[in-house]
Amino acid sequence: MTVKPAHGFHLAPLRGWMNDPNGLVEIAGTHHVFFQHNPHAPTFGLMHWGHATSTDLVHWTHHDTALTPGAGGPADAGGCWSGVAAPLPDGRWALLYTGIPAGRPSSPGNATGCRAVSSDPTLSAFAPDGAPALAEWPETDPPLTDWRDHALLATSNGPLRQVIAAGTCGAPGAGRLLTYRSTAPEGEEQYTAWTYESVLLHAEDAGLPGQVFECPDVWVYGDEEPSGRAGAERALVVLSWYDKVVGGHPTDDPVIASGALWLTGVLHSTPQGLRFEPEHRGVVDHGDRFYACQSYSTGDGRRLALGWLRTQDDPASRDASTVGTQSLPRHWRVVRGRLEQQAAEELVSRVGEPVAHLDAETGRAVLPAPLSQLVVDVHLDEDATAGGLSGRGVVMTGADGRSTTVDLGWTALTSTETRNDEGLWAPTARTTRSVRIFVDAGLVECFTDDGRAAAFSDLGNPTIASIHLEGAATSAVTVVVRTMDV
Repeated sequence: MTVKPAHGFHLAPLRGWMNDPNGLVEIAGTHHVFFQHNPHAPTFGLMHWGHATSTDLVHWTHHDTALTPGAGGPADAGGCWSGVAAPLPDGRWALLYTGIPAGRPSSPGNATGCRAVSSDPTLSAFAPDGAPALAEWPETDPPLTDWRDHALLATSNGPLRQVIAAGTCGAPGAGRLLTYRSTAPEGEEQYTAWTYESVLLHAEDAGLPGQVFECPDVWVYGDEEPSGRAGAERALVVLSWYDKVVGGHPTDDPVIASGALWLTGVLHSTPQGLRFEPEHRGVVDHGDRFYACQSYSTGDGRRLALGWLRTQDDPASRDASTVGTQSLPRHWRVVRGRLEQQAAEELVSRVGEPVAHLDAETGRAVLPAPLSQLVVDVHLDEDATAGGLSGRGVVMTGADGRSTTVDLGWTALTSTETRNDEGLWAPTARTTRSVRIFVDAGLVECFTDDGRAAAFSDLGNPTIASIHLEGAATSAVTVVVRTMDV
């Protein structure tokens, strides 16, 4: 098999397959990233939980597999699927995740909630303990075909909840987020008993695409109550969604559309249970690789997030020894109802000095030597207003002459939609003036000055020797190439 190029600042598996980030947590300055993992082959398969740690979000140490299917009994013999990490009162940590019994995954009623506990402060070993029994699939019309992936939701008043993603393949707008509330007796661990509560968010009600929702993430932010809504709280809800071709078993059908969305709005109680009313929404990532993100709070008060970069869709990944990476850690902020994201400061602080500038006459910047890790800063001059950067592309050419084009057309796409009193979504467009492009051995992640992101990849072009700007008015754009200290 071919050897995958080494990534300098993206978390990638040492072997096999990697997808969803799971159980993200920072403990005493160490960031723990668990992830969906098939250690036996670079293909989607029987899911384990891999585990890696970092103290600087750049260099990663891999540890032994954290969860192995069937290690604690039959509940997860068919796979240990996505979930979260949760602290226990006695200082131990638990993983709450979806288990699939032996047999066909995602059969109706088959998936169940599982728990594994670690007594090791390094979180290097977890043992399933049979709790919690969270297996109740609600009756819906049409009936659910998919139920999985866990998020924890703690509000200022009310019980602790788990949020589970669900949906119905073949039924447009059938994606759902479900809540299960903790029913553990007072004084006992909150993570041991759960009962189904309500639909937190329904795709059709919110005007969202998706037959099935996946990988929910809920963040209650700020202390200000929404006007006139006593007890309500503002929250960011992030989810991934997909549609599938109808026919055969749902897990066998090809995905025909997918994406990751963010919504901000109000969490409030109803007679049926907790409900989320979205007020703003947008696309988490405007590229073609990012999916299944999860966020966590750090000791210094930030909200960081990672997502799965789907490099299996890159032709250069065929016959590779490993497939899949995690995105750069992203700093999330909610500003006036919008999700804004940038690369984490740990990455930004490693951006080096300029090594090349765009020549105004040739529209080209030639590097002193080919680089695998670099940053390209693109800035539109103040007196150039028409179209922003959307009519331009950054062409990165390798030492062998192969080129990768980062089309900046996505910067003209709607950044936020706001829901009006009639329940309709009105788009808001912005003019992007600056884009920072991180390049890491064929992985490309872009961040704009207005807090949007886009991830792409061209693993067949891991080393860059020159940069060329295509599009109108090259003289109105400044391009600087910088090194990355990794």
